[in-house]
Amino acid sequence: MVTSAEKREWPPIPGDFEVKNPGSCIAICTLGKKIDVDSDYAIIGTCKTENIGIERMIVNIVSNPCIRYLVLAGPEVPGHKTGSSVRCLHQKGVDKETRKIVEAEGAIPYVENLPTEAIERFRMQVELIDMIDVTNPDDIARVARELTSKNPGPFGGEALWVEFKAKRGRAAPRGLGSAIALLPEYGLSVDPFSSLVSKLDLYAVVTTHPSTIAVVVQRTETGTILVGKEL
Repeated sequence: MVTSAEKREWPPIPGDFEVKNPGSCIAICTLGKKIDVDSDYAIIGTCKTENIGIERMIVNIVSNPCIRYLVLAGPEVPGHKTGSSVRCLHQKGVDKETRKIVEAEGAIPYVENLPTEAIERFRMQVELIDMIDVTNPDDIARVARELTSKNPGPFGGEALWVEFKAKRGRAAPRGLGSAIALLPEYGLSVDPFSSLVSKLDLYAVVTTHPSTIAVVVQRTETGTILVGKEL
């Protein structure tokens, strides 16, 4: 639900971030790692999940019309693919029926707790500056300074305040019709009906250093288990 801006303090959603200058045109997201950046910005912080993490970031951005650039930097989050999910959301939006971020490759890239109005406002309000996997604070600060000099001014219209409350137990059931990510960073998934790992029939190799390790499916009287085994 979107509400008025009366008697509000910014940012509305707490999180792993720091506020510097609320009047700045820049928000910096450093994905999976805290990075100290010596530049002007409204807010800087991490974002590690491709669903609720992205939702919380959007709420804090659209509630401050001064923010016109989102610098997306820092290391990509393995499995979650949070950075690429943000990029997909900004470029292509969210499927209206499934609420899945279009073409996102993360494990659970669903935006279920925000109204469409907030998502579209985010896409229109900020220009996305893609610096995914850039971790050098000087490089990030240099880009932030360049953007500050190009500040286009506040986005037209009032701040958009969203009553945010994450709903439990909605995203996971969506995966029951297909494989569930087991070790996404290695491309492994498990069939929820057969409990089989999808790579190879009986096992899937997950590393070759210092020796080859596999995930082996074993059936017992109490159910199916996955066991790491050196080959």
